[in-house]
Amino acid sequence: MRYTINLATRTYLDNRLINRVAFAVIALLLLLTAWNVMGISSNMGEQSRLISEIAALESKFVMKPGGISETEFTRQKARIRFYNDIIDRKSSNWLKKLEQFENSTPEGISLSSLTPDKKDEAWKLDGRALSFKKLQQYVERLEASKNFSNVLLLSHQNIAVDDKTHGVQFTISCKVVE
Repeated sequence: MRYTINLATRTYLDNRLINRVAFAVIALLLLLTAWNVMGISSNMGEQSRLISEIAALESKFVMKPGGISETEFTRQKARIRFYNDIIDRKSSNWLKKLEQFENSTPEGISLSSLTPDKKDEAWKLDGRALSFKKLQQYVERLEASKNFSNVLLLSHQNIAVDDKTHGVQFTISCKVVE
């Protein structure tokens, strides 16, 4: 038996070419890093300049202008708050919300009052139902609807309108999902 080794089939790597490619990639990455660092430092400088400008403008608006009495200044600020409140209320689509309540209210339920709560963004529903079963179905319907969340039955009590007519008076709290 004769063993032979063929040295011509061995693979050789061109180490010089590999080193050149690696150095080129490293140089490119260093250039990109330097460019990103310069961009970040420029953005941070711009941000600090804008923050100082905003602080200067806010300090101007807090002080009352010269020649105006304190009472007139507070009266004007109250007017501005009043009109901003009106603008906030007008920006809401009330008809859509009322339509959502109407579409989810079944037969046997009558709503007597819909009161929005601005700080909680919740609605308080006061109404009457023919029976507690109808009220239970209404609460379940509101909970199952994608238009309402955090549905809570706050109170309910049986009422008698006359000798033959009985019902349930209730109060529900919920949030309208927009």
